[in-house]
Amino acid sequence: MKRNRLIAFALSVSLLLGASACGKPAKTVSELIAEENAILDQHQELWTTALNSLDKDNLSQSTQSTNYADVLDLAIKNVKDQLSDEDYKTLTDDAAKVRKLEDQLQELPPEEGTTASDDSTFPAFEGKDLDGNAVDSSLFANNAFTVVNLWFSGCKPCVAELGDLDKLNQNVKAQGGEVIGINTETLDDNADAIATAKQILQTKGASYRNITFASGSEAGQFALNTTAFPTTYVIDRNGKIVGKPVLGGITNESSMKQLQENIDTAIANDGK
Repeated sequence: MKRNRLIAFALSVSLLLGASACGKPAKTVSELIAEENAILDQHQELWTTALNSLDKDNLSQSTQSTNYADVLDLAIKNVKDQLSDEDYKTLTDDAAKVRKLEDQLQELPPEEGTTASDDSTFPAFEGKDLDGNAVDSSLFANNAFTVVNLWFSGCKPCVAELGDLDKLNQNVKAQGGEVIGINTETLDDNADAIATAKQILQTKGASYRNITFASGSEAGQFALNTTAFPTTYVIDRNGKIVGKPVLGGITNESSMKQLQENIDTAIANDGK
């Protein structure tokens, strides 16, 4: 179970990377997160049950944390009464191990982070759509704006909004826009994940383009280090990220309002 799949249940959780006091870190962000993945993978079924207990819409500011271990602790607390003593110990031990890794992550310098600033450019990429056709980041130049939605197949709120994203794609075509999906499980041309994603898209009546590229690329790392799913960006013709990313499904009224504001800004600035 990849960490990005688990984090979807905690909408606004992110890594806050502090300054390092001792120069170059012994381990990179990717290495530390890989260790977290390995810990959680060992007890995937238990962790899926625990994290499914988190209601992303009701997570208050007080329960959101810069330390992912706090999210794991909250999930354990939610399902404690459903667990055997052995399973409870298994999860608490896992969470303690993750906390130690999170402590190391927070000591890494800011340049290790991948969170986009208001002036960020979406990373360049070369890849394919899910039908195997070549695509690259020059697609941004062909649109007044591009709505980029990051999702994965096991994310319920991600799947729930696919139909709405397809309707949005139809509506924005007249404005010179396009919706693009990036399913993080399909990176590296993962055939099984692509087949699953295509089936889900078809079931939801979504025909807009979804694309994949190498996970080791800059764009791949950007996608994999996303800390909330779904997340939706608006990209202008020059590849610049417009406004702040929309966290959560556009089926939420406030999320859709924010997305539309970003689209309006991109349209207003197009050609300037």
